Amino acid sequence: MAKEIPSVGDLRRKAEVTDEEIEAATAAYLKDEAAKPVAFTSGHTVDLAKAIEMHPQAKKLQADESTTPGLRRTMVKTAAIVGFPVPK
Repeated sequence: MAKEIPSVGDLRRKAEVTDEEIEAATAAYLKDEAAKPVAFTSGHTVDLAKAIEMHPQAKKLQADESTTPGLRRTMVKTAAIVGFPVPK
């Protein structure tokens, strides 16, 4: 059986990714949706644009211009946490 790829949330629980890193990645994406994938200090990399694309609710709310900034931030952060990083 293939080894399961950990989510960012799994890495956070193992203390391989910090809440501060997730917040920084979220802020960078919100500032520039074309931002490059984010590298965490653990060596894992996550592409937030791809994570949002794969998260139906985040994708829908990001596309809706009436989405409030707070909800937008929450959904980007959620997509980041449930997203799957590229292994180091």
